[in-house]
Amino acid sequence: MSSGNLPRSTHPELFIWDPDLDPADYLLVRYRISTATDVEAAARGMAMEQSVATVVIPGFVDPGIFRDWTIRVRSLQKAEPSQEGELQPYSLATEVYPSLEPGLESREHWDIELAFPMRLLACRPSQLMNVLVGELPRLGFLTSFRVVDSILPSAFGPGPAFGVEGIRARLGNPPGPLLCRSMRPGVGLDTDTMARLNREVLVGGFQLVKDDELACFTDDASFRKHVQAMIRARDEARERSGEPKLYIANLICEPEELESRWRIACELGVDGVLVAPFIQSLGVLPRLAREACLPLLAHNTFSDLHTRHTGWGLSDSVVCGWLRQLGADWFVTPGPFATPHFPSQLTRELMEAAFNPRDGARPIMPILQGGKKPEGLAGYRAAVGSDNFMLIVASWVDSHAEGLVSAARKFRDEVAG
Repeated sequence: MSSGNLPRSTHPELFIWDPDLDPADYLLVRYRISTATDVEAAARGMAMEQSVATVVIPGFVDPGIFRDWTIRVRSLQKAEPSQEGELQPYSLATEVYPSLEPGLESREHWDIELAFPMRLLACRPSQLMNVLVGELPRLGFLTSFRVVDSILPSAFGPGPAFGVEGIRARLGNPPGPLLCRSMRPGVGLDTDTMARLNREVLVGGFQLVKDDELACFTDDASFRKHVQAMIRARDEARERSGEPKLYIANLICEPEELESRWRIACELGVDGVLVAPFIQSLGVLPRLAREACLPLLAHNTFSDLHTRHTGWGLSDSVVCGWLRQLGADWFVTPGPFATPHFPSQLTRELMEAAFNPRDGARPIMPILQGGKKPEGLAGYRAAVGSDNFMLIVASWVDSHAEGLVSAARKFRDEVAG
């Protein structure tokens, strides 16, 4: 943003919704904020910060040229008060900052709808984060900040190439939720032992295994060697069990490695890849999804920094909807999902983002992870509302007294119920 010696904004009408504008040219986004200043000024400051803060420079810049480029405030609505996540306000001497109210102790909470010009977003995933979030969380007059509603149009991405239906079809449409073992320990284990673990849990009844997100390969040769070993284990399990089995490879890597690793995964015949959209950028999803070669697992690593705190960041349902439209086939639910610690309203919003009809995008499959056990199946099913989800199970089968194969079989029997 700009320096501290610019004048306060003129032409506020450029940042207020004009009924003559076409809503189809804008992306509507709802924020929940608290502020230490007048809410109209705060909303206008948010719009200015992320579009055109300086609209007049005598002899150079005329405000009329910005009509189609400015973010517009569409609505303001009082929200339920909450003290969670509030920060102390501060002020800077720029045109974006309204005056703070001295000694203000109680801060009102508001739902603010902003209209973002599609031309400003250019349907680019990185620009989406840059503009919808960007520097808004650092604005000193905001004491809490959260994106609570934002539905992307299809122009941002192809949607899931496979989704729930495609994933199930690869497994012959088995009944019940899918069972997957994450390859743990994620680091330090030799390849042969990991392959044996995979083979045994698949033979016992699990349908999938996946690389751990922490797995790291120093070069393409080591990645290829690992993938080949896991594919052999998968194929041996297919032969012994007489059932389809899937292996998901770790594609979290550096930008310059992505293309070659993706080609190796496609060439060798893995059944899906996991990527980290909040580390590798959201753009990794449409880049790979458009090829419709392999299902994509959008891993949650790093993303909880944006979602876990209810006072700051992005709502889980917004993230799910974004991942779905951008091309993910699986997404990871929040840690407390399907427990009494996760509010029912948030559960509904999250599952609506995953399954409800949305601009032609196929439904995306939820992944539930974190100490999942057979006795929790009823709660998992109730939270999702169907069996269209995948469970990551490792601890329960790894520590079972009867061994990995027997434990996997017992869990599978419970699912078949």
